Amino acid sequence: MRRAVVLSLAILAIAGGCQKRALTQNLNVENKVAVRPVTLFFEGPEMLLVRETRNVALPENPAGALSVVARELIKGSANAGVPPIFPRDTVVRGAFLLPDGTAFVDLGGNTLSQGWGTGSHEELMAVYSVVQTVTTNFPEAKRVRILVNDEPAETLAGHVNLSRALGPMPAFVAR
Repeated sequence: MRRAVVLSLAILAIAGGCQKRALTQNLNVENKVAVRPVTLFFEGPEMLLVRETRNVALPENPAGALSVVARELIKGSANAGVPPIFPRDTVVRGAFLLPDGTAFVDLGGNTLSQGWGTGSHEELMAVYSVVQTVTTNFPEAKRVRILVNDEPAETLAGHVNLSRALGPMPAFVAR
C-alpha cells in the first residue's frame, strides 16, 4: 500500500512539472510549411534530363522536405507529353539525409521489387532524375543512395550500379 501511495505521488509530481502545450489546429503552421518552388528532372525529347519547376508545399526542415520532393518527382511530369520516368506503381517509402551529405531515397513498388524490365538508357535517366532532383533542391546533399524496399539496391533494372552513392552528373542535363 505504501508503495502505491509513493508511486502515485511521484506520478503526480512528474505530471505537475510537465508544461502542457496546446496542439495547434494547423499542422502546416506548426511545421512551417510554405509553398516553395522545386526543380524536378524528367527525360526530355533530346534523351537528356530537362528541368521542370513546380510549386510545392514543403516543410521548412530539409529532413521533412526531402520525402515530399521525392514523391513529387515520382508523380511524373506535369507535361502530359513527357512519359513517366518510373513505373506507375513506384512509391517513395522514405528519404533522409546524413550529416556527411549522403541522401537516401527508398523506393518501393511491385515492378521495382520483382525486376523492372526496361532498357539501360531509361534506367540511367530514372536514377539520375532522382540524383539531380535531390542535389539541386538540397545543396547539403552531395550524393544520393537509392534503396529499394528499405534495402541497398544493386540496380533498378540490371544496368546501372547502385551499390554506392551517386553524385550529380550535369552532362545528363539538357542545357
